[in-house]
Amino acid sequence: MNKLEIEAFLSVCRHKNISKAAEELFINQSSLSTRIKALEDRLGCPLLLRGKGKREITLTEQGQAFYNLALQYSEITDKMLSVGKSSDSDELRISAINSVGNYMLPAVFHRFIEKHPHIRLTVQDMEAEMATASIIRGRTDIAFSTGKVETDQIVATPFMREPYVILCAEDSSYPETVSAEDLTPWNEVYIKWSAEYRFWHQSVFGENPHNFTLELMGQIYLFVSQPGKWAIVPKSIADVICASTGLRQCAPDFQIPDRSLYILRHRDTAEAASIRNFLDTIHEVLEKQYGKYLLI
Repeated sequence: MNKLEIEAFLSVCRHKNISKAAEELFINQSSLSTRIKALEDRLGCPLLLRGKGKREITLTEQGQAFYNLALQYSEITDKMLSVGKSSDSDELRISAINSVGNYMLPAVFHRFIEKHPHIRLTVQDMEAEMATASIIRGRTDIAFSTGKVETDQIVATPFMREPYVILCAEDSSYPETVSAEDLTPWNEVYIKWSAEYRFWHQSVFGENPHNFTLELMGQIYLFVSQPGKWAIVPKSIADVICASTGLRQCAPDFQIPDRSLYILRHRDTAEAASIRNFLDTIHEVLEKQYGKYLLI
């Protein structure tokens, strides 16, 4: 047996429901059932009582006995993992989606290293689902995401709410204030910012009206600088890009839902000193430029 199988079993015990347990672990129901079956095969006995029409999953006699041992195992494992976190000279592992890590946080990283040289800083790049699983497994301390994910183990704190702007070449013919009618969908450099944004975009421009989707933010200048091209970009990213390239911002005269960012942390370590120090550094570095958008 392994830790993933035991985590799957404990999650089912908490929720008494396969679907809810799978959601908590960010896996599909088939994968969760496979883990439970593998655990039962290794033990040589059923742990869960399954039956059609039952609203809740219950434990067999062996399942109840194993549940008590699994709780002890989980507690001991957490204590073992916390041994390396007791020192001030710890490692802080930060996950940030590509756009936040590349355009908003670099100055924060540099300042944090200057102020806390004893803390080893590790920067990761993961979307909400992967980052959440990494936090639960003790491999990430704090994550910045567009997804508000909250579970028994994860707390999501609003971090930033900012508007979108239109990005285009400096010499393009787009006016300073752009209407939706000014924008040719086929010329868009489309970026999937969030699930909410994708739904809004489809309602305004239709399904797949563009011929190019960009996932590598570092290449945005190469494509938006082309004649007639345009992109919808969060204000914080547009500010950085326009300061160093031949692109400019236009204000939309139509409603675009603001981009919301969240900080994801494990409930047990949400107020750890290293995390609080990092959030304080964010305020110090970003307050002047993005203070009206910050929510922490």
